[in-house]
Amino acid sequence: MLAAASSFATWDLFPVLENHKGQAKLGAAYKTYEVKHRDYDLFFVNAGVRYTVIQDLELALTIPYRALVYVDGENIGEERLGNLQFSTRYQFIPVMNVFADIGIPVRDIDDDAWDLNFGLQFSSRINQLINFGSELAATFIVVPDYDDVPIDLYGGACLRFAVTPQFTPYVGTLFTLTLGGYSDNGYQYSHGGGHVALGPYIGAIYDFNDFVSLDAWAQISRYVNVDNATLFVTTGLSVLVNF
Repeated sequence: MLAAASSFATWDLFPVLENHKGQAKLGAAYKTYEVKHRDYDLFFVNAGVRYTVIQDLELALTIPYRALVYVDGENIGEERLGNLQFSTRYQFIPVMNVFADIGIPVRDIDDDAWDLNFGLQFSSRINQLINFGSELAATFIVVPDYDDVPIDLYGGACLRFAVTPQFTPYVGTLFTLTLGGYSDNGYQYSHGGGHVALGPYIGAIYDFNDFVSLDAWAQISRYVNVDNATLFVTTGLSVLVNF
């Protein structure tokens, strides 16, 4: 699924928040791409909150909404609420987290899919300037009353640069490798397996104070081993509030 390489699955790739600390997020993103000579422009908004309920255990909830969909400059009226994203991360050693993300459909539509992600994160401060974060996960897409269950290997890596106490630019990439899927005949790698998608991105976080930050980013993504694959271009902006 290219969507897995063109969005940020977990909240971030770094250690969980301190005990009884939280963060709220309000974001917006714009995505544009072309398919079969038709131009698509989509605008998304999302709201989320994460909180460390006990030492090293962080819970999060994100609510996405597709606000506008334009095809060749015309609004086609496909606004919709996305899957509710429930996440948990547990930091079992200072440099590693185990995590699970579950996307739950909120609409009564047969082809709405459940998104299930399970994986590990590794992060380390390389020096005073550079902080490294990464993750690797298995992703399952489950559609009720549908025989196939696609499986992806999903990963990401990010470098943050502490240029000043307030300003932190970053670069990174996400990737997805399709691993096939399960069907009535069991697991089959040939069932859609072998496609690789990459989604490099750049961004920056600016801390106005200890409580309010602004995060701006841009990303391109596409399958790298598929002929005439669609190129997706996405930009986003989020306000973060610590509590």
